[in-house]
Amino acid sequence: MKKLIITLLFFLTLNACQPIEKVNHIVFDNSQFAHFNILSTSIEINEIFEKKISDPYIGHTLEINPSERIFSWINDNFKPIGNENNFNVAIFDASITQTQFENKEAKNFDEKSNYIYELFYLLEFSLFDDSGNLVASTLVETSRSTTSGIYISIQEKDNIIDDLIYNSLVDISNETEKLLTNYMANYIL
Repeated sequence: MKKLIITLLFFLTLNACQPIEKVNHIVFDNSQFAHFNILSTSIEINEIFEKKISDPYIGHTLEINPSERIFSWINDNFKPIGNENNFNVAIFDASITQTQFENKEAKNFDEKSNYIYELFYLLEFSLFDDSGNLVASTLVETSRSTTSGIYISIQEKDNIIDDLIYNSLVDISNETEKLLTNYMANYIL
């Protein structure tokens, strides 16, 4: 009987040590997004905005910041085909902020202070002929935000930010597909 109780206590203790929540990590796979074959000889990416390293901006603290995700998306999903024209992508903004705010509608056991994370992308796609004349251009922007509690784990915070960046990439990809099809249809295959 004593062995049964010890065995039962051992398995209960072992079961109690199991993680409560299984966290799914965000996978950034650019092949999931729309692909563009541009009638141009090259694609040039210019990062025009200045990265800020002061509060409330947190892009510099991330392992891979939002502008690097945009660079990766453009390099993977935009292919130049043709022997004339130059396609330029200007990144005007790719910033993420973290701001603390008071939750006035919080119940008794909810946190009174929370964080809001806001991500903003602003891109300009331009097509120039070989003489440097502008043939077509469009601005694409997206913004997204989410909130979290202040007292969360670093892993949970990273997952919230990665999810925000991924969903913003989905938004910017969809908006880019719509606007490029509308304004540069003759130069996209």
